[in-house]
Amino acid sequence: MLNNSEKAVLFLNACGFISTKKQLKLINEVNVENLIINFDLFKKESNSILNSEEINKLETNFDLNKLNGYISNLENSKIEVVTILSNSYSKLLKEIDNPPVVLYAKGDVSLLNSTCVAVVGSRRASRYGKDVTTQFSEALSKSGVTIVSGLADGVDTFAHTACLNAKGKTIAVLGSGVNEIYPATNTNLANKIVSDGGLIISEYKPNEKPQTYYFPVRNRIIAGLSKAVLITEATEKSGSMHTKNYALDFGREVFAVPGRITDIYSTGCNKIIKNCQSVIALSPLDVLNFLGKNFVENKTKVVQYSLTDKIILDIIDVNEVHYEELLQKSGMDSKELNTALIRLELKNLIKKLPGNFYSK
Repeated sequence: MLNNSEKAVLFLNACGFISTKKQLKLINEVNVENLIINFDLFKKESNSILNSEEINKLETNFDLNKLNGYISNLENSKIEVVTILSNSYSKLLKEIDNPPVVLYAKGDVSLLNSTCVAVVGSRRASRYGKDVTTQFSEALSKSGVTIVSGLADGVDTFAHTACLNAKGKTIAVLGSGVNEIYPATNTNLANKIVSDGGLIISEYKPNEKPQTYYFPVRNRIIAGLSKAVLITEATEKSGSMHTKNYALDFGREVFAVPGRITDIYSTGCNKIIKNCQSVIALSPLDVLNFLGKNFVENKTKVVQYSLTDKIILDIIDVNEVHYEELLQKSGMDSKELNTALIRLELKNLIKKLPGNFYSK
C-alpha cells in the first residue's frame, strides 16, 4: 500500500502538466503529503515552485477517490508503483541528476537494490556478439549479479535470455509502458522475466506506447541502476553509446569487449577502449573483480565432433568463409562437405550466412 506521500508523488507525476524538475523540487523542499491531507498548506508551501495556473490545475484535477481507484486498478493488474520516496526505490538511481520520479513495475522490486550490472549493445548483433554476451551474462548471473538491460533485439535479448538460462535475476528497463512490450516479439521473454523472479520497469504509464525518443532517455535508468555498464558489441552510433555517456556522467565504471578492427559491429567498443572511456573486458572475471565478487566456474558441456568437423572449424576459425573456399581447402567433395556443414549447423557450431558464407 502506498502512503500519502507516495500517493501525492504518483498524482504529481501522472497529472502530466508538472515538469519532472518541478516534481523533484517539490519532493525535496515541500511536504508533499499535504497535497492529500491539507491542500491549503501545500499551496502555501509550493507557491515559490509552482505558478498559479499549475496550482489551480492541481486543485481542480485532484480527486482522492479517483487516485485510489487508479492505484487499485494497477494492483489488480499486478503492477507495483515505486516512487522516489518508496523504500524499495534504488539507492543508486536516486543519486543521478534526473532520476525517474515514479517507476511502474512488474516482478520483484527488491532487485532494484541488488548488485546490478548493465549489459548492452547492438540490436543487430553478430554471432560473436551473441557468444560474448551469453558468456558474460551467464557468468555474472551465476556469481549473484543482477543483469540490467533494455529488452531490445540483439544484445539485450541475449543478455536477458542467458541470465534466465543461468537461473539468475534480470531487470528489463522499457522505453514504453509495462503493458506495451516493445518489440512485441519479446513479449514471451518479458513474461518469463517476471515469472522467473525478475523485474520489468518503466517510468512511463503502463499503457504508454513506445516513442523513438523514449529509448535514449530510458538509458539513463539502465546506467543509473547499475554499478557498472558492460558493452559487449556496438557500433559507433549504437544506443549503447548513450548508456556509456550516462554511466560516465554518473561515475559508473564502463567495460567494453573488444572486437575485430574490420568488424563494423565492434567499432563502438574498440573506439571507447582506444579513447580510454572504458576498461577492456576480456573475461567476466574483469567485471567480477571490480565488484569484489567471486567467480563461479561454469560447467561447460563438451561438444563431440569428428575429424572432418574439426577440419571445417579450423578453416572457418574467426572469419566468414565462402563455400567454395571450404570446398577447396578441406579437400572434400561437395557431398561430404554438405553433410558435414549440415551436421555442424545442427550442433550450433557454425551458421550459414547470406551469399553462401559460413561463420562460427
